[in-house]
Amino acid sequence: MILQALVKYYEDQVRLGKIAKPGWMKVKASYALRINDSGEIVDITNIKTEVERGKSKILVPCEMLLPAQIKRSSGVAANFLCDNSGYILGVSNKGKAERDILCFGECRNLHEKLLSGINSPAVKALMKFFQNWDPRKAKENRMINEDWDSITDGGNLVFRYMDDYLQDIPEVADAWDKYYSSEENGEEGICLVTGKRAAVEAVHPAIKGIKDAQSSGAALVSFNAPAFCSYGKEQNFNAPTSKYAAFAYSTALNSLIADRDKVNYIGDTAVICWADGGEDEYRSLANMSLFGDGEKYTEQDIRDKVKRIAEGKSVNIDNVCIDPKRIFYVLGLAPNAARLSVRFFWQNTFGKLMQNIEAHYRRMEIVKPEF
Repeated sequence: MILQALVKYYEDQVRLGKIAKPGWMKVKASYALRINDSGEIVDITNIKTEVERGKSKILVPCEMLLPAQIKRSSGVAANFLCDNSGYILGVSNKGKAERDILCFGECRNLHEKLLSGINSPAVKALMKFFQNWDPRKAKENRMINEDWDSITDGGNLVFRYMDDYLQDIPEVADAWDKYYSSEENGEEGICLVTGKRAAVEAVHPAIKGIKDAQSSGAALVSFNAPAFCSYGKEQNFNAPTSKYAAFAYSTALNSLIADRDKVNYIGDTAVICWADGGEDEYRSLANMSLFGDGEKYTEQDIRDKVKRIAEGKSVNIDNVCIDPKRIFYVLGLAPNAARLSVRFFWQNTFGKLMQNIEAHYRRMEIVKPEF
């Protein structure tokens, strides 16, 4: 039920133009490598953005729409167009030079596989970069050497050609879409989320951003020991979820978590909520009434809106009519090693949530003496 609700939210967001299409996702990147026609790195730009955290300002990686990244637990597996320095440059700060060169080779092979035969200046430049780059001479590059510690600290790197990011070039994006669609081939089963027969995703994308969970991401659905498996099924074939549904639910949940202002914590449990239809105003009102978030409305304004909806009447939030009959979801997630624990999941109408909050307000009222 949780995954079905998240897939529906994903489809609502796609309809509203607010979320990535299948095969794409928002990825955090720290540096852009600009290459010329010869495949040489001519500029390295720090693309981190400044944000306020509490009373101070810090630099955080820039979020970009990029080809969906794979989930790595061990072994060597490259991402397309965006990865850490070990894969893109063949160097890192982990002190494992041989593994870094192996990672670079895997990255080069992936790009040659996807982009071979494409007659585009940007693609030709990228192919020349992979053909000519020697990880063993990385420190000889002045731009890399000057900012070595930051570039090799594990943050993602992306490519630019002229003034364009490679992922924004139509021929490159089309090549990725074609490859991603072809990856649908594989062991098939009845998807527990959509009910359709389709290729099953063996390892679901990671969920990122839950406090105290692994920074690289944690799994919401996973099987990692023989005791959890049955009938010879391994990995997520125990709970067959199509590649589309796995991508859709993880993209939706990562999108919800990424909006930090609307994720609240009760102890170690992250409280995430959303409404059918995808309008963000339902989340805003829920967070204002449950956690006191927001500065646009006074406490009395919020109380009045809660009371109206509890009575079955609609209200207006930022020019959006809030319908008391709209289905609303509240999900509680807590970190658990490399996985996420579901602490609670609530589904009902938005009006019912407001009725519960209104009842809580009444129970908390203090009856004062007449004087």
